[in-house]
Amino acid sequence: MSRSAIAVLLLLGVLWPEPSEAQQQTLLDRGNWTRALTWGWGHSWKHGVPGYGKTESDVELVAFQPQLGRFLTSRIEMFGEATLHLYYQPTVDVSAGAAGLGGRYHFSDDRAWTPYVTVAAGILWTSLEVPELDRTFNFQVQYGLGLRQVTTRGPGLLIEVRSHHISNAGTRGENLGLNTLMIVAGMHWVLR
Repeated sequence: MSRSAIAVLLLLGVLWPEPSEAQQQTLLDRGNWTRALTWGWGHSWKHGVPGYGKTESDVELVAFQPQLGRFLTSRIEMFGEATLHLYYQPTVDVSAGAAGLGGRYHFSDDRAWTPYVTVAAGILWTSLEVPELDRTFNFQVQYGLGLRQVTTRGPGLLIEVRSHHISNAGTRGENLGLNTLMIVAGMHWVLR
């Protein structure tokens, strides 16, 4: 992820105007359930997970990722995400799996727009054949920065920049790993 993207999202979280006392209410709270439908686009890049910067293949994909989550505190959300990737470069292939354990830290719980950081991990099956992947079943790790609109009724919007890493975690072969930089956007619901 570029330093300028990180700086912009952090700046939004720090400089975003505070709500007035009359407007101030907790929009995110412990025990809230969340649902999300997100779509994404990604392109391979060399700067994903440190130590695995060996991605040379030109890979492009589109993604669909439904999510289910629950707030542990007013700022910490745990979630699971199904992963469905359709690769169209270098060949048409698919990946499917689950980022079964994920978390988000929201920088505020009382604003209509709140930036967050996220990390998730899970398993993945793929038919993609590139030198960086030497098996069909792999592990996935993703991390990123996002901005979430929280509404009192109806769906809110979210947009996220994430690094997505696929590798076999050293269980076979050289384990080069494939890194992609993804833009993810979608709708989410906070159920109180």
